[in-house]
Amino acid sequence: MLVLISHNRFAQILWFIIIIFFSCNDANYELDNEFDPENLDLEPPTIFFHPAEINLTIGDQDSLELYCYEVDSAGGAHLQIEYDESVIKIDTVEYGEFFKNGSSDPIMFTDPIIFTDEQNGNLDIYLFYEPSLISASATGTMSMAKILFTVRGEGSFPIRYTENTVLRDPSNNSIILNKFGEGSINASQ
Repeated sequence: MLVLISHNRFAQILWFIIIIFFSCNDANYELDNEFDPENLDLEPPTIFFHPAEINLTIGDQDSLELYCYEVDSAGGAHLQIEYDESVIKIDTVEYGEFFKNGSSDPIMFTDPIIFTDEQNGNLDIYLFYEPSLISASATGTMSMAKILFTVRGEGSFPIRYTENTVLRDPSNNSIILNKFGEGSINASQ
């Protein structure tokens, strides 16, 4: 009788092991999203636009996110964006998650009268990480800011960061960025 109980117990354990073994296969995902930083041909640390290309018609409203890719220890940023003011009108700028410190929102200046130069199509965004006792800077790959805009004219133009764009660490030293990603906005009737 003891042998029969041991044999049943052994069979149950064997079936349990077989079920666990065959049910624990790792998923095999194809990572081919064209908007992933790894697929944009960028070498970190860098900054880029998401999406990289936008196709719209006159009167449309849309947004463009300003992303950083594997940036380490950023305490602040001056992002200067060059765009064609005859094609788009900047409506507002919102901060992203990158410079957020827990529940503390980043400090951001976006007053269009002071920080937008509509004469030559440059948008200046100033972002600052609000330090705490736990953390003094931001690190990672995330959205720094989001630009909401309206298409006002027809045309195709690049949107890019200017040479005045800089990220700084908490000691106010420049963070060396390898390459600035570019984007484009294509507007039609």
